[in-house]
Amino acid sequence: MDGDTRGLGSRVMAGLGQPPRRLFVVGGGAAALALLVDRGLRLDVPPPPPPVPTRRPAPDEALLLSAVAGLTRLVEAETEVLAGPEAGATVRRLRALNREQLRVLRGRLTNAGVPTTVIYAAAAARPAPPTTSTGSAAGTPAPGSSPTATASDASGPDDPVRTREELAARLDALGLSEWTAVARASAATRDLLASAYAQRLAAAVLLGRDVAVLEPPSPVRPAIVARTQPLVYAFEVVAAQSTGEQRRAAESTLAGLSRLEVAVSGTTSTTPGGWTLPFPITSAADARRLATVTLASAVGAGLELGGPNPSPTSLEDVARWSANVQALAVDWDLPLTAFPGAAS
Repeated sequence: MDGDTRGLGSRVMAGLGQPPRRLFVVGGGAAALALLVDRGLRLDVPPPPPPVPTRRPAPDEALLLSAVAGLTRLVEAETEVLAGPEAGATVRRLRALNREQLRVLRGRLTNAGVPTTVIYAAAAARPAPPTTSTGSAAGTPAPGSSPTATASDASGPDDPVRTREELAARLDALGLSEWTAVARASAATRDLLASAYAQRLAAAVLLGRDVAVLEPPSPVRPAIVARTQPLVYAFEVVAAQSTGEQRRAAESTLAGLSRLEVAVSGTTSTTPGGWTLPFPITSAADARRLATVTLASAVGAGLELGGPNPSPTSLEDVARWSANVQALAVDWDLPLTAFPGAAS
């Protein structure tokens, strides 16, 4: 019986057509596989990829990317004008300034860790049409500007730009959404973009557009008036102490500043005297120095006039005033800069 029992397993396996040792091997592999599955290892799918780290947006990233997109469109428009019959030194200078602004804004973004692919993708996107201004433009035209141009006829972001007039309209196409976004930005970004927008409006003035003061006036209008009146007084002195071509230039600038004073104050120009001049004026050379010093100081004070927490209307009010002062300063060898009054 014992011999029969010991041979029973062999006979059963032989009857099944399987050698006894194979049963042991298969059984061992199944046990190992069951152990691995129990430990969480799946053999039918590849392991999942590691999680992709998410990038935290840089401060004011969306606003700066939007500004880069807008500047890219402006450079394209200026290039179109330069390729046509109305090309000139002014448009060429404006394109150089916008390219400088682009360089600075891109640098801000890359220094904050924004990938260049994100920056160039934003530049390639088509911007939304501008909204209306935070207020209505009012006042007398700036020197050399068109009396019929208003903020309402600004061209859209996709309209073709072939003439200086169309380019000026595009430069003046800053609306409520832009000023609101700038007012909500951090102080560093706000100052940078507010100064760039003021330069943009000054460029429109130089191209013959009426960039009028804001109506109704913003909360910082008294500060704007207080800054304008000494300019008028200074140029009364400059004109009185100048001769020849310099006197004619001083009288032209004085006329422009007087119109600007009436526009911002809403009354007839009755500038009081008594301001202390920065130095004695006894010659034409002193007069010219006074002209450049006072105009440069006014251009640099644009950001200061807005105060520490400016509203959207305050930012636009100051920028429109500054644009007209900057345009007048060009006649005194004070060319436009990319970020007037700001440390880029």
